[in-house]
Amino acid sequence: MYNNTGTLAAGAGGSGLAMTGVAGNLIWLFLASFAILALGMAILRTVPRSQR
Repeated sequence: MYNNTGTLAAGAGGSGLAMTGVAGNLIWLFLASFAILALGMAILRTVPRSQR
């Protein structure tokens, strides 16, 4: 039941979230910076601009 290749492939893909070390930290840093940038852009779109 647990020895088929589909289960092994799914388990290997999910293990990427548990990465540690420099490469894992850089990936999480990139994801966090992208999320913060997206949040900032969304806030800028909702703030009214002055009409000059």
